[in-house]
Amino acid sequence: IVDLRPRGYENGHVPNAVWLDNNWIRNPRTPPDFLPTPAEFEALMARLGIGPGTRVVAYDDRGGIYAARLWWVLTYYGHAKVALLNGGWTAWTLEHRPASTEVPSPVTTAPFRVKPGLTGHATAAEVRAAINQTGVKLVDARTQAEIDGKDLRGIKRGGFIESSVPVYWEDTLDPTTRAFKPAADIARLYRERGIGPADEVIAYCQVGMRASHDLFTLALIGHDLGKLHNYYGAWEEWGNRDDTPIKTKE
Repeated sequence: IVDLRPRGYENGHVPNAVWLDNNWIRNPRTPPDFLPTPAEFEALMARLGIGPGTRVVAYDDRGGIYAARLWWVLTYYGHAKVALLNGGWTAWTLEHRPASTEVPSPVTTAPFRVKPGLTGHATAAEVRAAINQTGVKLVDARTQAEIDGKDLRGIKRGGFIESSVPVYWEDTLDPTTRAFKPAADIARLYRERGIGPADEVIAYCQVGMRASHDLFTLALIGHDLGKLHNYYGAWEEWGNRDDTPIKTKE
């Protein structure tokens, strides 16, 4: 069980959960993929007590925005046994479930080894090539203010990628419990945006968290993992480069 909340672990967590700093699974200084190297990721999983047969359950207190990024990286590195705790810490505490302040000392019987990916990754070059391509959907998981270029969040240029469709990650959640909405509601959200079950999907946000959440919810409704790709450079890369095409609201 992996707790990805930025703060609060020491005050109480799901019993036996280990804590992971979400910043450790994305390196903003390593284009074009921005991922920890296989060796770095294997070492990190060893510290968490995650081996090749470990079932991982990740959670946070924001409906899975941090937990989904671990799901995506683990899945990208070939580990299939990954789930999100539905509702995360929010639902856990609303249901008055037990909490602990004990910090476990995890061990594994075998070392974690990176394997061929079950889900996909996209670079800026691949995103550029996907613009307006039939059968490929670019999904923007950011806020409308970011898409409109009004909320730059410290990034040089604002706007959106041509042919992308917005699917805001929180629209898949119950606003009170932070649990996922019924699968039919999530499917309807994507279908209404023109995203079909056979489409290749490249999702992006600012730093790969909200995009991971969109990809997780697509997987939740049965989308082929091999057709789900995370543009992990995200807007942090795209909006700070001078050679990437950006559309702005007319």
